Amino acid sequence: MDISGIRSIVKILSKNAEMRLPQKTLYKVLAFIAVFAIMIPCVVIVGFISFVMTEALIEVNNPGNGMLFEMQILSAFSMIFGILVIFSVLFFSSDREHFVTLPIPAHHLMMARFIYSYMAESIMEFLVLGAVYVGYFIAASMELGVLKALNPISVIAALLGTFAIPLVPMIYCALFAIALMVLLKGVKNVNVFYKMSSVFLLIFTLIFVYSLRGLGDINIENYVESLGNGDNSFLKTLNIIFFPVVWLSEAVSRGNVLYLLLYIVSNIALLAILYFVGKALYQEGLYTAASLGSDKKEGLKKKDIVVESQFMASLKKELRVILRTRAFANNTAYINLLWPVGTFCLFHFAGDKGAIAMFVEMYSSGKERADMILIMLMVSVAFVASALNSLAATSFTREGQHLELIKFIPVPFKTQMYAKAMVSFIFTYPALLVTDIIVCAYIDAGIVRCLVIAVFMLLAHVIALVAGMILDSSSPYVEWSDEYSALRGNLNAFFNMAVMMFVSLLVIALGLLLYEVLKLPVKTYYIVMFLTLLVAAIRFVMVGPKVIIKNMSKLF
Repeated sequence: MDISGIRSIVKILSKNAEMRLPQKTLYKVLAFIAVFAIMIPCVVIVGFISFVMTEALIEVNNPGNGMLFEMQILSAFSMIFGILVIFSVLFFSSDREHFVTLPIPAHHLMMARFIYSYMAESIMEFLVLGAVYVGYFIAASMELGVLKALNPISVIAALLGTFAIPLVPMIYCALFAIALMVLLKGVKNVNVFYKMSSVFLLIFTLIFVYSLRGLGDINIENYVESLGNGDNSFLKTLNIIFFPVVWLSEAVSRGNVLYLLLYIVSNIALLAILYFVGKALYQEGLYTAASLGSDKKEGLKKKDIVVESQFMASLKKELRVILRTRAFANNTAYINLLWPVGTFCLFHFAGDKGAIAMFVEMYSSGKERADMILIMLMVSVAFVASALNSLAATSFTREGQHLELIKFIPVPFKTQMYAKAMVSFIFTYPALLVTDIIVCAYIDAGIVRCLVIAVFMLLAHVIALVAGMILDSSSPYVEWSDEYSALRGNLNAFFNMAVMMFVSLLVIALGLLLYEVLKLPVKTYYIVMFLTLLVAAIRFVMVGPKVIIKNMSKLF
């Protein structure tokens, strides 16, 4: 294996893999907010969960199972969300034609693309895994003693696991992608593959739901107890699929060097399998990918040109770009269905127990605190959901290297801008509205309260939408090689999410200040929140379009 050659290709792929941080004060401030509004809170929460689970499992003399469960959950998520990324990077990157003409062995290119994808997809997971081990070691040190918990083998194994846990699921994804591309040689339908991510998600979800059987009252205590007893079928299944993780867990919890060596050898063996499978099949997969692209172009039907308004033409163009591009469709459009579907499942299956039941009872009894919590949560959901789908924050990034068409097509900047904004509204706000209706129906909030919340959520959505478009028009990321990079590597989407999460924290802080600290009635919070959102939304609507159009004129 030519390791130096593979390393060189990785450097080439990484050069334009992620959006470079623009040297502007605004982006430096946003980077600061992102670190403190997303990364640090996520790491702290994960570390705390690991600490609590370890403490609970120490009581049943099985402290490592909590850490093992978290590592396996992260492995499953790596496989679910990594499959489409690996597939796109291996076979459908826009630079594919450039590389295949170079004197580079196909399997070396495959390994370089795999390594690049692994690193790009796993950066945040590295931080989360580090928090898992820190939480475990703190709890273990308090109960078992520092020397026993922090022996050298355990620490080395934890450091290795921090960077290696995502490796096995990503190898599985690559092997699956290569095998399926060979099978697609006869199928000639690339959509078959794109459904695999949903299939994996469904499989893992069904296994998780199946693991809840026999628990009686479904709560965290019972689930943790099933982990401690070793009776959890979900964990058992994941232990079979991601078998090296079990050995790593034993190495960390017991400080056993044999398990550490087994983990290292198993990862090396899986990498070797990927290398030789790629050597045998990757070139054939590239031919299949090329033929699929050709068939797609040949299958396009000719249509008569229909004269319509500039706005409608621009809107249809935006809709086609999103819905016909699988990465954009799944991650910007269909992802909005998670909110109403998730809310329905939450209330339907868990509404009569736990925290949900307590909240419904509190609201039904007329407690003001429940009113405040409802507004805080729904407004926060509107902010986060509007940023999570990245529709607004990729408005111009989606154009890619065709960005200059914005300037040359005979459509005013203002019309194109409103079309991009309307797309974000169409895919986001109706889902938020349905979520509002579901919540209000289950807690019996009434039509008036439902309408009030709908207005609050609309104002929050408008603010997030305009903020995202301002960011993306300021410095769009256009040098992406595949659609997943346009989303994953786009700092505008990341920063927009960070800002909206920070704003959500301010919404919650304002409620706690007015009601819990200053002891003002909840109606005061309603009025202050409405006026704040209204003034902010009006300001964004009045100033935002001017800023966006000005940015658009500077893009070329």
